Amino acid sequence: MILGKMKTNRRDFIKSMSALGIVGATYPLFSACAGKNGTEYLNEKITKIEIFRYDINIPRYFSWGTWHNRQHLFIKISSGDFYGWTETPASKNNPDFKPTAWVNYLKQFKGLTLGEAQKRLASEQVLGSKRSLKMLESLDMGLLDLSGRLQNKSAVDLLGLSGNKPVPGLYCILDKDDKKVREEAEKSIEQNLGHHMKFKMYGNEKVDLKLLHTIRDVLGDEAVVISDVNKGYKKWKSLNELKTILDRFKANGLNAIEDPAHLKTKQWIALQKMVGDLTLIPDAPMRPAWKGIKTMETGMGRIFNLHPSTMGSLTHTAKLAHKVKEIGAKVMIGDDSLVGPACSAWQQIAIGVGATWVEAIEKKEDSKIYLECLQSSATKKEANGYYSFTPKPGFGLEIDTDRLKNIVTSYTDITRT
Repeated sequence: MILGKMKTNRRDFIKSMSALGIVGATYPLFSACAGKNGTEYLNEKITKIEIFRYDINIPRYFSWGTWHNRQHLFIKISSGDFYGWTETPASKNNPDFKPTAWVNYLKQFKGLTLGEAQKRLASEQVLGSKRSLKMLESLDMGLLDLSGRLQNKSAVDLLGLSGNKPVPGLYCILDKDDKKVREEAEKSIEQNLGHHMKFKMYGNEKVDLKLLHTIRDVLGDEAVVISDVNKGYKKWKSLNELKTILDRFKANGLNAIEDPAHLKTKQWIALQKMVGDLTLIPDAPMRPAWKGIKTMETGMGRIFNLHPSTMGSLTHTAKLAHKVKEIGAKVMIGDDSLVGPACSAWQQIAIGVGATWVEAIEKKEDSKIYLECLQSSATKKEANGYYSFTPKPGFGLEIDTDRLKNIVTSYTDITRT
């Protein structure tokens, strides 16, 4: 059985944590963690799984359509007094959404030992898997957080990642209205995030150039500006035609472009050579991580996007990041418009892999209510808009669960279903 909570005064507790190199941690179950040696933690049973539905009603615009509202799930997986947090964007444009599929999926893990749960999860994290990548990845994050807390180890350490330098946050604009884009660019400066900017393109050169001009007008020449087209440029008949389009964006201040069009591997490699110092960022070819490891090749781009909710496995994500580094390229951590617990987890992974920037950051408006429930975090946004990391057990988030229950749209305790 897991031991009870450690009873000590705060000063002695901090000293004991610092002696083990976990500086500044506030995790209250240190003594119990310290007793889990070797593989002993794998025998601990999952005793409770809770789902909190968190809604965002702020529109987000893409080349393929609009999110008028989104329904995210925050999931807490417990083993006695220990727990792990995770988050997934479960639905969009569906205010009547019910997490029935998630309840049915997670039910099978109730009562399993951590070792059994990890084994069952890993059996589906393979080529040809029919399981939703979001389900696999979300459960993986929660189990990894729980595992780290049980072992008194950082989840980043468990992934074999050693980076510790702060990583710049990447502000993202999802709007095609020029006036709103200008307002968002100005907000990025107010939030000390104007140094790195990503904006959505829409596959319409006139519209996209106008948005680029607006952003450069606000941010100036020094900011790093990248765009994501979601493969939106479709009417080109040769790579030379596509190159000509990209050259015009480069001439107007674009530093990098993500998934400009639907491209095969050889086309990625050829196009990167053709566009010179404009950096191509493959995203779609990296999904899921276990496929990306096999399909990525040197020269496809200079930065590879590891995109939350599409990797399917954090272990494979770490392996994919190592492979990117091995071929002399860089890694960025993308986003899936995350707002809660997954933001900090991906920030830690970004720091661990030495990413060029991290897009998965808490949003001032979307994350507001969540942040009111957040008691402490292992990651911190510095004054310069970079994100730093102080290792704590697991991913190290402490959330006021009772308060969260009161503000979410719905709450489900799978243990009782």
